Amino acid sequence: MQVDNEWKEQDLIEALRQGDEQAYSIIFKQYWKTLYHQAYCKVQSHELAEEIVQELFLTLWEKRSTLLISNLLHYLRTALRNKCIDHIRATLVKDKYWRYYKQFIPRQADATQEMVSYNNLAEALETGLSRLPEKTKAVFALSRFEGRSIAEVAKVVRLSEKAVEYHLTKSLKILKVYLKDFVLLALLLFY
Repeated sequence: MQVDNEWKEQDLIEALRQGDEQAYSIIFKQYWKTLYHQAYCKVQSHELAEEIVQELFLTLWEKRSTLLISNLLHYLRTALRNKCIDHIRATLVKDKYWRYYKQFIPRQADATQEMVSYNNLAEALETGLSRLPEKTKAVFALSRFEGRSIAEVAKVVRLSEKAVEYHLTKSLKILKVYLKDFVLLALLLFY
């Protein structure tokens, strides 16, 4: 059965609507190649064009009884165009997600690494501070954690400025041993 005029096409559409597999086969053979080329021009992939056309014909068969088709070629081309647009939209969304994901993951990994490094530094600093004598620990805390000047620290702990400098030097020498792996980071934090 060749579809060469409007009447025969309407008979073919009606037979399809009634579930006639032969009518479906005729439509498939008649239009598959044209639709494939149209899809390939839009998506630039043989496999994807085949998949989209196959999906179109599957939808045609599944919805055959509810479709209102007056011009079969026009209907198929419009349906194909819509399926291609849907695929392109889905690809754009997926690409946008992946670009975001690729940008986010390295930052997340860096943030995790920074947190681990910070925790390791804090632990080493705490260990080093626990080894300091009380007076040296107090001088160090006032100077480095509270940001007080040597003169202010001297007034608070009732020591001379030279004694405060001595305690700071002593604390830094002891802490240097515990913070040897974090010296650069420690210098940035304390100075």
